[in-house]
Amino acid sequence: MVNENKIRFKTPLCSLYYRGKSWFCIIIFSISCLSAESYWVRYGWQAFKNTGDAQSLALGQTQTAAFGGAASVLQNPAHAKNPFDQYLYAHQNRFAGLVNSDLIAFPTMKRFRNPVKIVLFHEGVSQIPDTRDILLDWGLDGIPGTSDAGENNGQLDEGERLDAEKVRYFRQSQWGVHLSSTWQLNRWTIGVGMKGFFHALAEHFASGIGMDVGATSSFWKGNTIGLVLTDATTSLLVWDNGTVERFSPEIFAGISQEVGFNKIPLRFKFMTDIALDPFGRSLDDDLLLGKMGGRYRAGMEIQYKKIALRFGRGLNALTSAGLGLDWGQASIHYAFTSSTQSVMLGDSHLISFSFESQWLAKQLGKLL
Repeated sequence: MVNENKIRFKTPLCSLYYRGKSWFCIIIFSISCLSAESYWVRYGWQAFKNTGDAQSLALGQTQTAAFGGAASVLQNPAHAKNPFDQYLYAHQNRFAGLVNSDLIAFPTMKRFRNPVKIVLFHEGVSQIPDTRDILLDWGLDGIPGTSDAGENNGQLDEGERLDAEKVRYFRQSQWGVHLSSTWQLNRWTIGVGMKGFFHALAEHFASGIGMDVGATSSFWKGNTIGLVLTDATTSLLVWDNGTVERFSPEIFAGISQEVGFNKIPLRFKFMTDIALDPFGRSLDDDLLLGKMGGRYRAGMEIQYKKIALRFGRGLNALTSAGLGLDWGQASIHYAFTSSTQSVMLGDSHLISFSFESQWLAKQLGKLL
């Protein structure tokens, strides 16, 4: 549940007597001042990086610069500027059915001065075996209470076995909400995304909040540049036992280029991102920049009339592909991600569809 190999420190005691400010400031300050043991973790908020719709997953989630539907705001909150007037639903089956997730994105809210987009998602893993306390740690003679070699050493030695009847199963569930909005600053669109997270693991649970900051701009025809700082405030996750997990920021930079033709309805879109970890390196890095580690992802989309064919390579080096059909007021998309031979976790499938509420009402009216 907590990465023990990360940096550990104590946060100071503090009390909060604060009035007249917004509830959001109170929550931020309260969590920051909790007296608890804290850890820097790499994957505490990984659910936000794994989720998306079929468009996004088929392109390896290479959407720091490229906009491709409502779920793009999860990669860069500056994409909230792009109008999206449809409801989006996506279901993802990952690792041969071990992990299932659902996502709902709502149409752009236009009641405010700036556009606001809301994305909700859930990810669940069922039937996780709990193998704690199932070792019959009786030593080499296999008889309890003789204090022979190997007894109660916590290791599976010769002559010992596991008690399968003591195996219990539990479930992991994660819920997330993402709200984003944008502002215009000269030629740049600045986006801010606020994230809320709830994590349940067996009998334990945690909740947290975080923030992403992004920007997009265009410098020539068909071009888009994107920049994102994820978890800009070091997103927090507070467990029921008081432990605080802190997720370090990550820097993303991306570029996309769209190429179209005047005489034929054919369009190509190329995109690539690079992700930099300013706090160190890891074994799965694709490149090294000083003390920082870097990974890249890339995607390509070929669209002919209403049909789109997509290919991608994600940060985890998994390749993906997908197919989409877009009728304007409704669309359906499919994505497939293959597992590497070294990992052997099984393939992942995702299907998503979006529709305008008026279009759906009209279709239902025809049926009735």
